[in-house]
Order: sequence, then C-alpha cells, then structure tokens
Amino acid sequence: MRSTWKLFCRTMRVMGKRRFLYYGSILTMSVGMAMFSVLGSFLTKGLVDIAQTGAYHSLLFMIIASVVAGVISLLAYRKAAIIYNVEAKRVYGVLYEKILDLEMNLPYAYYEKHHSGEILSKVSYDLGRMGDIYGSRFRRMIMPFLEVVVYLIPMLLLCPQLTLCLVGVNVAMMALNMILAKPFQKISQQLSQINSTMTQKLSDLLQGMEQVRMFMHGKKTVQEYIDKARLYAQKSNRKIVILACLESANRGFDLLCCLVFLTIGIFFVHRGYTTLGALTAIYSLYGSFSFQFLQMNKYLPELIAYLTYAQNIFDLLEEERECENWYERGNVRGIDEDADDTWMISMNRVSFSYSEKKVLQEYSLVVQRGECVALTGVSGCGKSTVSKLLLGLYPIEAGELSVMGNSVRHISNRELRTFFAYVPQEPYLFEGSVLDNIWMGNLHASYTDVIEAAKIANAHEFIVRLENGYETQVGERGNRLSGGQRQRIAIARAVLKGAPILLMDEATSALDNESEHLVNEAMRRMQKVRTILMIAHRTSTIQMADRVCSME
Repeated sequence: MRSTWKLFCRTMRVMGKRRFLYYGSILTMSVGMAMFSVLGSFLTKGLVDIAQTGAYHSLLFMIIASVVAGVISLLAYRKAAIIYNVEAKRVYGVLYEKILDLEMNLPYAYYEKHHSGEILSKVSYDLGRMGDIYGSRFRRMIMPFLEVVVYLIPMLLLCPQLTLCLVGVNVAMMALNMILAKPFQKISQQLSQINSTMTQKLSDLLQGMEQVRMFMHGKKTVQEYIDKARLYAQKSNRKIVILACLESANRGFDLLCCLVFLTIGIFFVHRGYTTLGALTAIYSLYGSFSFQFLQMNKYLPELIAYLTYAQNIFDLLEEERECENWYERGNVRGIDEDADDTWMISMNRVSFSYSEKKVLQEYSLVVQRGECVALTGVSGCGKSTVSKLLLGLYPIEAGELSVMGNSVRHISNRELRTFFAYVPQEPYLFEGSVLDNIWMGNLHASYTDVIEAAKIANAHEFIVRLENGYETQVGERGNRLSGGQRQRIAIARAVLKGAPILLMDEATSALDNESEHLVNEAMRRMQKVRTILMIAHRTSTIQMADRVCSME
C-alpha cells in the first residue's frame, strides 16, 4: 500500500506546482456540486418545520436565499471545471512531449534491443491510460470523497448518532473494495503486457505483409496475434466480472444502508434524539451521500489499477539517454576549427564488442581528404559497426578515433554527426513528397539545390516522370517507389546535406547496372569536394575507389 501511495504522489508531481491549482479546481467542483444537495436538504427541513410550526413568513426568504446560494455554487463549479480540464490536458501534453523527447534521445542500442511495437504500445496504450488519471480517474475518486465530507458536516449537526451508524456501514463497504483492488491491479498489468505483445505482432504483420502471405511463419504470426487477442478478451472479461461483483456488492450495501437508516431513524425520532424535520433533511442528503460513497468505492480500485500504467511510463522515462559525449560527460570541448584535418578519418587500434561478442580488435583505418575508400569484407566482419562508431551511435572501448582532426572523446555526438552525410543499405523515406524527403538533408537549401542534388544522385530524370514530379507522395516507408528509386532519393538527401564526408553503407546495392554506373560517375566528380567512405561488395562500385581496405 505504501508503494502505491508513493507511485500516486509521483504521478501527481508530474504536474509541478500547478497541481495545487488542479487540486483547488477539484475541491471547488466538489463543494459546488455538493452544495446543491445540502441546500435542497435544508430547504426540505425548513418546509417540514414551517408546516409543523406555521411560521410561513420566513418561507420567501428561505427560497430566495437557496436560489442565490445555488447560482453562486453553479458559477463556481463551472469556472473550476474549466480550470480542471485545462490542467488535465496540459499535463498529458507535458507527458507526451517528455516521451517524444526521450525517444529522440534514447541510445541506438535501445532500439536494437526493443521491438518498435513495444514502444508504440507504451505511447498509445500506457500513456493514454496514465493521462486518464489526470483527466477522469483521480477526479472520479476524490470528488465523491470531498462531497461525502461536505454532506457529513450538516448530517452530523442534525443527528450525529444516526450519521455515525451510516458511516460505519459504508466504511465496511470500502474495506471490501480495497480487498478487490489487488486482483484488479494485477489484471491491469497483464492487460498492458498483452497489449504490448499484440502491438508488436501487428507491427510485424503490417510491415512484412509480403512475407506473411508467402511463408508459413506468416500464418503462425497471425495465429499468435489471434491467441493474444483471445487472451486479452479473457482477461478483460475477468476484469468485467470483478467490476460486476463490486457493483453488486455496492448495490447490496446501499439497500442495507437504507434499511439501517429507516430503522434507526424511526427509533431516534421516537426517543427524541432528533426531529422529523432533521430526519427528513438527513434522508434527502443520504441519497447523495450513499451514491457518492459507492462511487468512491467503485473508482478507488480503478485508480490503483491505472497507476500500473503510470509505473510503465515512469520505467520508460528512467531509461538512460544517449550522452552528449560517451567519454567526457559535461566536459565537451567542441569542434576545433584549427585542427589538422589532413586525415579526415583516423581509427587507431580501435576495439569494440556487443556485450561479450568482440567485433573489432585493435582495428586501424585512415582516410585522407578527398579520398574515396571502399571498405570490404565478409558479412559479420564489422563493416557496419565501423560506420556506427563513426556516427557516434556506440562508444569505442579502446583506441583512438578522430574525424577531421577532432577526437570523438572531445566533441559531442551531435557535432560528430555534422561531419557525415549517411546513406544506409536500406534507406528510410518518410510519409510525404519526394521533395520533402530530399529537403530533409538541408532545410535551408533552395529548390534549385534540391534539383541539383537529385541530378548528382541520378534521381532527377525518374522524379520528373512521376505523376506529380517532385510533389509525388512516396507512401509509408516509400512503398510507392521501387527499391532503386528509394536508394537514389536517399543519396540525393545525403548530397544536399553538404557534409564533408559521405558515408555509404552498401548504398548502391539496390541500383541496376546503368543507374549504379551513373551514380558512381557522380561520386567521382564529388571526390573533388567530398571525402567518401563506402562499405561495398559490388565489383563495379569497389573499382571506383582510390583505395580498398579489406576487413578480415
């Protein structure tokens, strides 16, 4: 229970100091809403007392006072409701921005170890339910509690003995709800895990639709998704059963409270402990009192269950971010403009391993300014690892690595990446136009610069033949274009960036022979102003290099 309370307090602290404005709005809403019932009960009491005493001269004043107080309560409630909704939506936006900022700054290794569907599940499922805590779950639990407190004050003033008896019965009901809260929370955690797996499977199915239809494993993946969906339905049904039991128990206790009230109330009136007017007022308040107590009992387990989703988001937010610099945290010197950049790339006895798997062992490589170097070798020898180290996606374990005379130990990862324009083996195109995808290389470039980059990448001719030319939509991941077309657009994007070093990881592998020849010719022209390091295995691409470095 203590851990649940700490988790709740942590969830509320996300709102910062504005949480007190949030609390105040809920308090005002609760008091404003409860005052309608309180005013109605006192009006009822007054009418009963007037009927018994015949003091009709005070009736008009009582009605006017009740109407004025009711209008004030309504205005206060509406104003507080506006503030509440604004603050609830604001904190959800803050959380969403934190998650997005985290995703943009997680180490590259995180994405290699975790399925994209798992991350999407946390954003779409867990974050949405954590947002519901601020938007409804907390309010639904705390407002009934505050309204119960408001009702208790006049009830205790009218007849404390009867009120305490009613409170005792309702407290027993709350104890039962707390017992059911634990399995409710467990089921919510299971539903979150199942949803994460379902999202992963669905992501695989949508992105690998061709393989799903061609291979038996596709049918297996579909069946696994169906099995998880059925399990989700079973767990959801169990959750519904617990809720139904909870609702039935609440209704049963509500009936019990009515019987207790009538029995004890008649006894107290008969004994002279209270008056008929006071009993009538308590009875008119008791309906709202009992309903709100039942609401509190109902939504308390749900709030505790939703805190499970908040814990999942906090776990994600606690993931270690990519450092500004892998080596000298908080002590980055920045790029040295006067550094000797004769050696554009210098790797001296560099070692690196993934977990316990050693990939590079005292590896050395130098690339001079204006040189075109081809890096070759069998699969798994570490060619792509070299590119990841150059881009600062992983830190080297030993040795020295410098780019344009700047040691990676002394500059930030962001500064390191400004030296490179990168073309991966499998280029990714974003949803949008061809123009937008090339322009991502340099948002400050002119339209003429974009066309020139496309010409260098041998992409201009096929682009102008598309239905809408440069405004043609490429579709998700560029699926409306061929593999070679996507590759040439990615090369044009890298050319437009204008970085001094062009890093190409099998970037011509998807091109036909003619296109590859034209791109290679463009690369030769670029050697005068760019340094090129390309990971390659095609003979025609390797032949254009000034030097070939073979990795064992």
